[in-house]
Parts: sequence; structure tokens; C-alpha cells
Amino acid sequence: MFKKGVLKELFDSLFSKTWPMWVGGILLAILSTLLFVIKYPWGASGGYVNIGQNLFQSLGITNLGTGTPINMHTVALLNIFIIIGALISALFSREFGIRVAPAGELVKGLVGGALMGIGATVGIGCTTGGFFSGVAALSGGALFLSLGFLIGTILALRYLLWEMEALPNISMGKSCTILSGNKPKTGWQRWLGWILIAVVLYIVNSYTSKGGSTMKVLGWHILIALILGIILQRSRYCIVRAFREPFMTGEATAPVAIIISVLVALMGFTVIKYFGVGNAGEISVRAIELKSVYANFWLRALIGGIIFGIGMTLAGG
Repeated sequence: MFKKGVLKELFDSLFSKTWPMWVGGILLAILSTLLFVIKYPWGASGGYVNIGQNLFQSLGITNLGTGTPINMHTVALLNIFIIIGALISALFSREFGIRVAPAGELVKGLVGGALMGIGATVGIGCTTGGFFSGVAALSGGALFLSLGFLIGTILALRYLLWEMEALPNISMGKSCTILSGNKPKTGWQRWLGWILIAVVLYIVNSYTSKGGSTMKVLGWHILIALILGIILQRSRYCIVRAFREPFMTGEATAPVAIIISVLVALMGFTVIKYFGVGNAGEISVRAIELKSVYANFWLRALIGGIIFGIGMTLAGG
């Protein structure tokens, strides 16, 4: 039998300290491999496109609309519930807070985000689907996308260094934090985290209990997204750091973690592609082999990667 407080100690050990990034990377690679078996490897940009298309459609811009609602799009659901999973993890660790950055940083975040959106569209991929899953899937386009990220990061870092010397006040200014977990009487954060866990599990059950393979796939995407979000928040896993740190700080923590996670995913993806594991009954083995291999080789991926690399460095993540 468990001694009194053992479960609490286990909970605190998971959410009181930050996990090593390489541990998070291995777990993320395993979950991405599971997503591959279920339907498709982990990606992100396609989900944001779907969310944007539905938004445009609701505003009457029908030529940018889509026939797939958000609640039926696997990648859109992944994006939404990854954020919810990260929120739950932040609540459990009492790190949640609404942090408003200085105006200059908000502007750089907006510009960087816009560049990432453009770069992902041009290069047919982002740091998740284009790089993390693309390299693991042995996509030639992913290699040129990665090269573009590297060039874009270097260009953006040169700008940021110039900005620090010439325009230091851009990133200065007032900032504030609301509902910080560091303040007294923050026990509500963990209670809210458990409530959100219950809500997400109810949503998963509502999908998987409806019958049909499509609904089960959607339900499992929501569940895995929840776990992905928790791992991302706890391990501070960040692909941008892997491209930025060697040139900015000289540290190798993030690059090593990214290399380990990509290698683990590479092994899993190769087994799936070679043996046709997963949806082999629904699609051809050749189609499985080509998953996460995009028609962006080579110039399109390179240009899109440069634009995305500039954007992700300006935005800071």
C-alpha cells in the first residue's frame, strides 16, 4: 500500500521542477510516432491554417473558407489542446500568470508571428511538421527548410544585436503580471488544473464513444495533445533555442536535446514507413512512405525557412 503523501510527493516531483529538455524531447518523439501510427506525424501549421480559414469563413470571406470545421480537423485540435495541456501544467506547477510584455516586445512578437505564418506557407512547413517530423521522415525538403531556419536565425540575431546597441529602448518599458502563481493563496491554480483535466477527458470520451474510426482518431489526437502540452511546458522544449543558442550564448543544451529527439523519431518513423505500420489497410504502403515528405525541395523550402527563421527569432519562440 502507498504511504500517506506518496502520491503528493510524486505529483510535486513532476511539477515542482523543470524537466531536462532531452527527456522532454524523447517523450515528444515517442508521442509523435504514436500520432504517425494513428494517422499522421505531429504538425502545427496546417492546423493554424484551418483555424484561420474557419475564421475568415465566419467573417464572410468565403474564398478563404474550408469545408472542415475546427472540431473535425486533427491538427487544429492538436494545436488547441496542446495549449490547454501547457496551461494545465503551468497551473499544476503554480507557474501560471498573464504576463504582458513591454510594447516593443509585443510589436516584435506580432511581426515575428506574421513572418512565421508567411514562411510556413511558402516553405510548406514549420519547426514542428516541417523540421521535427520532416527530418525524421527523411524529407529532402526538410533539410533545406532547416538550412533556411539557420540562415534566418543568423540574420535576425544580427538585427537584434544591432537593435541592442542602436535602439535599446525598444524592448524597454512597462510590463505587468496578472494572477501570478508566486503570490500567496494560489491553491486555486491546481484545483483549476484538475477541473480542466476532467473537462478534456470528458471531451476525449465524447469523441471516442461516438463510434467510427474518424471520431476515435480525433479523440486520441486530443488526448495526445494534452500530454504534448504538459511535456512542452515542463521541459521548456524549444526548437528555436536549438538554432539560436550556438550563435547567441554558445550553449548546447537545446541543440543536443533536439538532435536526440529527432533521432528517436527517425527510428520510429523508419520502422513505420518500412513495414507499412498504421493505416496500411486504408492507404497504400507507398503513401505511408511519403508521409511528411512535402513538395518543397529545394528553393521553396529554403526561402520559406529563411522567412520563418527571421520571424521565430524576432518573436522569441
